[in-house]
Amino acid sequence: MVETPFSFPDGDAIPIFIERISNQIRFFDDGGLILHLLGRGISLDDHRKTRFIKNLAEPHGVKLNDLGELEIWSDKHTAPTAFANYLSTMLALSSWEAGQEGVSTDTSFFLDEVAFYLRAWKANAELTDGFEYKGVSGQLYKLDFQFDGKAVLAIGSHPTSINAAARKLLDIRASSDNNGLKILIIMDDRADAESAAREGLVFDSLGNVMMMTRLAENAKTPYQPKH
Repeated sequence: MVETPFSFPDGDAIPIFIERISNQIRFFDDGGLILHLLGRGISLDDHRKTRFIKNLAEPHGVKLNDLGELEIWSDKHTAPTAFANYLSTMLALSSWEAGQEGVSTDTSFFLDEVAFYLRAWKANAELTDGFEYKGVSGQLYKLDFQFDGKAVLAIGSHPTSINAAARKLLDIRASSDNNGLKILIIMDDRADAESAAREGLVFDSLGNVMMMTRLAENAKTPYQPKH
């Protein structure tokens, strides 16, 4: 894994992995882009919904393979050009994501609600933007908030958001560097309480799970959107 100063609009690091196989060099994201987009609530249910990724990647010679990884191969002589093409692809995708702000507001609206209720629940506790944590894979993940000494991850009700959150937390928890990390997991149970309760049992081993309805009850204050 290569660490760079480049990041997606929400602060997640742009994933860059390099491996040598015989005389070939592969630059790839280890599925990090798909994971990132799913975590932001972007639906990628079928190949038609990933067409925009291919349209942005293929002009740079980067392919989206069957495993959901972006990759480009080269030999040692053309490696600098391949790396530049890979990075150009990731920055183009980052720009695309930035341009989606305001198009799909479900995720950001949900985070606004969570932040409001956290402040109302414990008015004296410090609430800040989330920190980055490194998983055992080497990937950096930015959680949503830092609140009352705990990292907070808010999970929406869409299955893709739930799956992406599970992969993120499993990777973080697998790293011994995060042994003492306390994580508060807020799950949106308002659309389907039974399904959220089942998912909550899975996430219970990864952090302290709290349903959104319980958080709202603890806040004792009706949600007031920002103006």
